[in-house]
Amino acid sequence: MTKSLLSILVAAVWAGSLAVLPTTAAAPLASIATPAEDHLTFRSGRSWRGDVGDRVRVEFSENGVVQTLEGTLTRIEKRYLQVEGEIAGQTAVKTIFLSDIRDMTSIGAGATGGAAPESPRRGGSGDAGGARPETAPASPSRELAPSADDGVNRSAAGAEWPGVFLLPLSGTLGIGLRHQEIERIAEEADKYGPGQIIVLLIDSPGGLVIEGDKISDSINRIKKNHRVVAWIREAISGGAFTALHCDENYYMSFGALGAITMFAGQTAASGAELQAWLQRCADVAEAGGRNKYVVQAMIHAPLLVSYDRDEDTGRVTYYNTLEGEYDLSDEVNNLTLNASNALHSGYSQGTADTEEELARLMQLPEWKEAANGVGRRIHDDWQRNVEQAQEEVPKLVQRLNFKGSGTGDPAVVLGTRIQILQEILRWYDRCYPVCVYEVGLPGDPEPLKRQLEELRYQLGQMRRRN
Repeated sequence: MTKSLLSILVAAVWAGSLAVLPTTAAAPLASIATPAEDHLTFRSGRSWRGDVGDRVRVEFSENGVVQTLEGTLTRIEKRYLQVEGEIAGQTAVKTIFLSDIRDMTSIGAGATGGAAPESPRRGGSGDAGGARPETAPASPSRELAPSADDGVNRSAAGAEWPGVFLLPLSGTLGIGLRHQEIERIAEEADKYGPGQIIVLLIDSPGGLVIEGDKISDSINRIKKNHRVVAWIREAISGGAFTALHCDENYYMSFGALGAITMFAGQTAASGAELQAWLQRCADVAEAGGRNKYVVQAMIHAPLLVSYDRDEDTGRVTYYNTLEGEYDLSDEVNNLTLNASNALHSGYSQGTADTEEELARLMQLPEWKEAANGVGRRIHDDWQRNVEQAQEEVPKLVQRLNFKGSGTGDPAVVLGTRIQILQEILRWYDRCYPVCVYEVGLPGDPEPLKRQLEELRYQLGQMRRRN
């Protein structure tokens, strides 16, 4: 008699789980010489000629705020350049999209560095331990008031702009929310050229760390060509990790982000593993111009964060203690931000409950979804697939284990088992995450394929004997 499927199933191996589990890209330049010429022309009509390694002063717009940065030009690419200068009291490299630059001038080799740029939400460095204030310049967070600043994404302002590529992302990381759908929406945006706007509508309680790593790689790569925005309904744990990779974070009025707890099995990470995760998330936060103390308090409750806010300028100073006027965390609960305190503390660019409100915050002329809402179709197709797999695969496994256990024609029993195994293997191709992470089938389907061949062999032998 053929062995039961249960005898060959192995426990799914989870690489670890997250509790249940930045610079804004804009329109292409009006004109730009090839990068080899080191000659740039900006929308304002001004131009610059020089070499990588020159000291420069750059005036640019970021999230509707005009800023100035002095430093060393370290890189020129087709759509952006990088300048190393003093940012919030530390030396760092700033990526600036060419379409955001108003003017750039070379400054003498003997000139000293200029004032730190007024980059929103920029936190400094420092260990998680020890009281260290970090000042973030005035946040560009806005209510529903559009700006007439020249930094408006002109690809959106023109009559021919394709619109926003909205992709809903819902469910557990690795099952409902995957990097594959993010890659697909980026492929759609790529068809219209660089500088498109991709909005990720996030509603996730977290999930697999291994999927978070893939999402991180995908978003970091996509941000080199497009403006990637998170619109937050619920971004908990891995959902928060996903949102923090985006250029901009906007919240719904009931939105929440935080509690980025890493688990090793059923236990929260500790020791070296915890320290590595704290550093990993701090790097993600600072790469997006956000203060690391805030995200670290989302990971490990004993870590604290508070802040002062200058109500005239909006400038925020963070502390990894409770010495600030406004407390964000305590020693008991991992921090979760809501729409109100995220906006006040400079961790949000605004609050919007409708597409039209979000368009105004993003300084778009209107809400218009590109390619007839292709992102919604991508999301809906995958969610339907997940729901079907969640309903069908457990039934197939149950039938395989018990079908024909009583009396009956042996050939019929074998034929039925073969059909069921074939259907389960088809589901591997259609919805691998549900098969492995929810139902508990082997991560490698080879054992099932071997059992299928054994059943076919037995059926063939039975027919030859008859």
